[in-house]
Amino acid sequence: MDEFARAEAAVSEALLLLSGVSGRGDAVTLPHLVGQRFAALSELVSEDGAFATEGKGVAKSLAEWGVHQSLRTLLCHGMATVTVDHRGRWHLVLKMLTFRSGEAVRESLILDEEEAAERLTALHAARQRLEGRLSGMTAGIGR
Repeated sequence: MDEFARAEAAVSEALLLLSGVSGRGDAVTLPHLVGQRFAALSELVSEDGAFATEGKGVAKSLAEWGVHQSLRTLLCHGMATVTVDHRGRWHLVLKMLTFRSGEAVRESLILDEEEAAERLTALHAARQRLEGRLSGMTAGIGR
């Protein structure tokens, strides 16, 4: 959860800084929901975005970060059960009911200790890359 919170804070700080840029900052929205903040930043650094030049690497990192969203959703909103197998290893079972286009969708994810460690390592690396690229982008803007 900390990795997600750190990435969300970095994206929010970047949006806030970009919103203060004279002229181009007028295109920046500061949405309430975190998912909308990532979408707003993605739009700003896209090929046609107000910060396309500065945000080339950011767009790639945002896309990379997006693969972790389903884990975030299940961790934050799913029901969790931890089980222990006969060897003493834990397993995390996450379940969630969502609605898509008026239809019920049941999602689940089962992670054992090793898989969880691998996901955390990948998540940490992706967050560091995103933060690094955001820092690089914002370094020359408004500072």
